[in-house]
Amino acid sequence: MTRTRAAYHWDLFWMLTRTEFRLRDQGTLIGFLWTLLHPLFIFLILHALFVHAMSPRIPQYASRLLIGIVQWNFFSTGTSAGLTSLRRKSGIIASHAFPRLLVVLSSVAAVLLSHLLEWGVLLAGLCAAGTLPNPGWLALPFLVAAELALVAGVSCLLALWAVHLRDLERAWSLLLYGLFFMTPVFYTAEALGGAAPLLTALNPLAWVIEGTRAALLDGALRPSNASLGLAAGLAAFCAAAGTFFSSRSRGIAERL
Repeated sequence: MTRTRAAYHWDLFWMLTRTEFRLRDQGTLIGFLWTLLHPLFIFLILHALFVHAMSPRIPQYASRLLIGIVQWNFFSTGTSAGLTSLRRKSGIIASHAFPRLLVVLSSVAAVLLSHLLEWGVLLAGLCAAGTLPNPGWLALPFLVAAELALVAGVSCLLALWAVHLRDLERAWSLLLYGLFFMTPVFYTAEALGGAAPLLTALNPLAWVIEGTRAALLDGALRPSNASLGLAAGLAAFCAAAGTFFSSRSRGIAERL
């Protein structure tokens, strides 16, 4: 019976993910290309503004900037989708009994599918820019999984709080603006100096971005103890957030 229920939950999760992925671009003129145009547009603006100031201090600045934008875009889009997921799926939640956690995770998974396609384009772009594949590229799945754990954990908490706090969506969008400048997307902590190293040290997303840059551009394959600790911490955070969500998800249908 448990095996049958698990298979049913997996089928439901995959159905929700596919539906969410398709609906994201439904009715638009160029469909999925909007997903690629957004980070490209941000890259062109930031590169034009900061290339002269950052290039002398940051080697391969364009590649580092593009990596930062793609990873920030996944965090921003994934957590925003997770936050609103329960409200957007209120109809199916009200009419079917299943773990509500699947709704949040399927919203994040739909964004992850787009993110993986972005990575395919990004890696091709790095090769075109002269960055040849190196052993550090083998660490990319590990780094994507680490960020996925962060996005999924944050999304679980946001989705649960959004049921009770109707203004949370707007508050989170404002907070994302601040987090963007506290995350080394268009800079590195070492190049900026001042309080930047301290702020990035407290930001797990900054560790993921810097680790990805080191792996892809510098060939750093062997993870440091700090990287392993971060990955373990993010995995534990994701599991704890999911458990907390499951324990507090009763009565969500009535509140929605």
